[in-house]
Amino acid sequence: MTITEKLSSGITIVELCGTIDASTAPELQRHQAISDPTRTIVIDLARLDFLDSSGLGAIIGAAHRKEESGANMLLSCMNQKVRRVFDITGTVRLFHIFDETAAAIDYATTLRKSQ
Repeated sequence: MTITEKLSSGITIVELCGTIDASTAPELQRHQAISDPTRTIVIDLARLDFLDSSGLGAIIGAAHRKEESGANMLLSCMNQKVRRVFDITGTVRLFHIFDETAAAIDYATTLRKSQ
């Protein structure tokens, strides 16, 4: 798994590439932008090939910590394989999911202004 980070309109975009499974989920959990509960982020999943329950758990756990601190985690560009994991587990309803990262950034900016 590769994690890259960039800033757009004051919102951190975390791009995930490759596989998130039991061996890579801890790395995801330790990543600064994801582990910081006060930082609103958009996770771009366009290049994520595989997500298992460990990876899903890492994403959900980080989202809960952010929510408790008043921050948000939004998801964008989910491919069908990854979307299927969210749909089957019912976790799709826990997130704001956008087809385009730009739309997620716009929404995150709106959320930040309202806080």
